[in-house]
Amino acid sequence: IGEPRSDSGLALLDDSRPPFDPLVPLLPDEVCWIIDRAYSCEMAWHGGYTLSQTVIWFLYVHALPDIDPDTISRSHHHDPDRTRPVELVSVVLGASVLGLLKCCDLVWRELVKGNVYDCEDWQSDKCDVPMSEAYPVSRILDILDEALRSTWRTALSHRLVLRKATLVELFSALLSKDYFRFRPLIETARVMLQHVRASPPPPPRPCSPAPRASDPQFPRVLVSAIPLHPIQLPEQSKVWDTLAGLLDSLEQLSILIEIPDLSTWDVVGALRSWRPQPHQSLAYVRSAFQVSIYENGIILNKYLQKHAVDCFLMEALQIPYDSFISSFQTRWVGPDSSPLRHIERTIAELLVCRIKSHWYNPPRRRRYCMKSLFGWHELYATLTDVQKHLAPVVSGVQSGTDVVARLRPVVLTRRLETISDIVLSGFQLSLYSVNERPLAYWYLARVLEQHLTCLD
Repeated sequence: IGEPRSDSGLALLDDSRPPFDPLVPLLPDEVCWIIDRAYSCEMAWHGGYTLSQTVIWFLYVHALPDIDPDTISRSHHHDPDRTRPVELVSVVLGASVLGLLKCCDLVWRELVKGNVYDCEDWQSDKCDVPMSEAYPVSRILDILDEALRSTWRTALSHRLVLRKATLVELFSALLSKDYFRFRPLIETARVMLQHVRASPPPPPRPCSPAPRASDPQFPRVLVSAIPLHPIQLPEQSKVWDTLAGLLDSLEQLSILIEIPDLSTWDVVGALRSWRPQPHQSLAYVRSAFQVSIYENGIILNKYLQKHAVDCFLMEALQIPYDSFISSFQTRWVGPDSSPLRHIERTIAELLVCRIKSHWYNPPRRRRYCMKSLFGWHELYATLTDVQKHLAPVVSGVQSGTDVVARLRPVVLTRRLETISDIVLSGFQLSLYSVNERPLAYWYLARVLEQHLTCLD
């Protein structure tokens, strides 16, 4: 207590900075610049910074009651300067700020599901600042529609449509799992983003009030658990690149969700893990993919647990799960009940969690792979024990194929794949010292030799 670096209540705001007046008249270009600045704050939060370092230092977030068009006095509505009408602030900028906060609220609701980790993948602390939680999405869309009707500048319209028809609706559709709505919204977003990129607003003049809309020192007066230093927001071109990457990732999700084959998801996820694309590893995107893969006992938003086992057997043995069940039950002669349900549950859990792990952060994925090794080993041991309690196959009939004997090397192959992933992830995370690398390469070579033997 009393130390400025650890007591956020001690350090006051900079008195030398001109006071912020939310109702100061602005030019259309200045409003465009402020809206673009708000997008920078939003994408910085997506990138892992806290809300207090990004969105919350945007001062119009705290001035929404002051710029509400229903509460502004009539003197502001009769301002003689027609180049700076008050509606640009009260209607257009106010709607954009509400849309920004609602987007943050929708993203926060997705991230808080637990598929990504607070303080590891993202920052959840709102510092007791409301994020338009009480506003339904339909009300936000109506406010943005009203702002679109009030503006006469094309540049402003592009930014409002980008906020309304894409981010608010797109994030809302993701939260409700309406994946069929993604593609038209993403196409609209790309068109608007292209227009926004093509017409950047000029930098504000030294005497302009637009730069006062954000104050990096404002988090000092917030309720915060940790002291935070001001950050430098990324260049605007990088902000639009991040937004474009977000749209590309959600488009990929809308395509994959229509593919029931889990092996396709596995391949796409493995490529993403080892060859990550720029701006496509945001925590929000990774959470969205994990939710679509498995949530509340449902796989790919419509299948039950049996679907994972069916995909696994079709890929490995080219037989449907029903045929595997029939062959297994026909040959079972063990003294106890059949362990078929345990095998089904284990395969489904290992396969689904493996696919989800491709969208973990790299250290978290490495830890999961190490834990899953025991699951694959236990499954292999179970199948080995089951083999001793099965009647010999009868040649010349449909059930004459020993499916359990064929399944064991497949499970062993998955176990060896997991070991390879663990060793390679050590290189990815730079965990090995110079002296440890030769041993890691030697061990990886031995694992790959065993893997090739299983495939043969």
